[in-house]
Amino acid sequence: MKRMVRRSIALAVVFVFATASVAFAAVSWGSRVTLPGNYAWNYSNSLDYTGTPGTGSFKLHEAFVSDATLPEAVKYTSSANGTAWSKPKKVSGPQHAEGSSLASAGSTVIVGWMTGFSSYDPAGAARRLQVNVSQDSGATWSGVQNLTAATGKVDYPIVAAAKTSGGATNVYAAWVNAKNGKVMFRQSTNGGAWAAPITLGATTAKDTATTYYGYANVAAVDDLIAVVWVADDTGTLKVRSIDLGGNAAAANTLTNWNAATTLTDKISLAHNGYPIASASPQNTGVVTIAYNTATAQKYTKFNGTTVTAAGTTIYTHASPYTGGYSTAVEPAPGGGYVAMWGGCRNTGIANPCNYGSTKARFDLLASTSANGTTWSAPAVVEAASNAQHLNDEASMVVIPDASGVKIFAQYNTYKATYTYYDVWMRIATGSL
Repeated sequence: MKRMVRRSIALAVVFVFATASVAFAAVSWGSRVTLPGNYAWNYSNSLDYTGTPGTGSFKLHEAFVSDATLPEAVKYTSSANGTAWSKPKKVSGPQHAEGSSLASAGSTVIVGWMTGFSSYDPAGAARRLQVNVSQDSGATWSGVQNLTAATGKVDYPIVAAAKTSGGATNVYAAWVNAKNGKVMFRQSTNGGAWAAPITLGATTAKDTATTYYGYANVAAVDDLIAVVWVADDTGTLKVRSIDLGGNAAAANTLTNWNAATTLTDKISLAHNGYPIASASPQNTGVVTIAYNTATAQKYTKFNGTTVTAAGTTIYTHASPYTGGYSTAVEPAPGGGYVAMWGGCRNTGIANPCNYGSTKARFDLLASTSANGTTWSAPAVVEAASNAQHLNDEASMVVIPDASGVKIFAQYNTYKATYTYYDVWMRIATGSL
């Protein structure tokens, strides 16, 4: 399995970290759940839900990649409660698939991925964006659709979905054209044909002399859409956003989009930096954009009018952590937020987030906020160990609960030298 590279300072302040079995703030984490699958992994933007929380219609949806059997495939599974999961169903085609993401809205579920960029593909292979869509909450699937040319080359695509104010359900895809650096966006409404792609911006970042990267990420809720990407090799982040204003097709026209906002902070590419956009029907007025600098986990918001250029600090690195990445911030009921990230422990290596080193140890950390400004001290949701040393790439669903909120959090875990890799989940309850 090939881990993705989505391409420090320890302060004197010391936080007291709680273990997963005890409360932090007012949230308590339950026992670990192993999702069905084998030799599996995924990335943030892999967990979502359909239906109404607290009713029989509620359903979690999950996508992951597995190379337990070949070709390397994207698989889908679902659950009514986060503990009992359906038998995984392959939703990708006959080619090796990598970089899966999932989103849902109404009864629509979309899974996206790229071909041509797994450990089993030759160097320089074409990379194609493909999707598969269900209109009935994952019961049946339309079949694999190609959104880019067979001879093209895409950089890790992400999909999103939202039920718009006019009642239409839109699905979206964002990606970077790895041949020319253009940041691309495409949309389909109510299961119809995909509109022509539009160019939202560009990146100058390259991972080879001829191949661009940008890790474009997209999230949407109601009429709000935000697309974020890495714009250059110094870690500059740009965000392009739109409020559809009741017109489900508005995003198909470039002039309807707000001008790109350049964020004040630069992402730490050395610490596996890439941005993650999130949104939730439980907090409909905002799309979050989370990222990591060299010294902190941070996030900002698109509120329907503007994107705030200056980020809010969630956590500044302090002992025992000298790095952190895969930061995701999920909007929660009542205006609250939940953040999770891989905390890179200080083990004496030059780059604490170097997951190629057998000395690397990443704890999965979580923090909550009732208002998006003041954050709890992080809790260790999943601790690293000598045998199971990396925990990262969290995706979250946060819904109302009798205790306040329920948090479903899935994440990756890896043992040393990748003799084991799988997708796990923990469920928390409490108040933010």
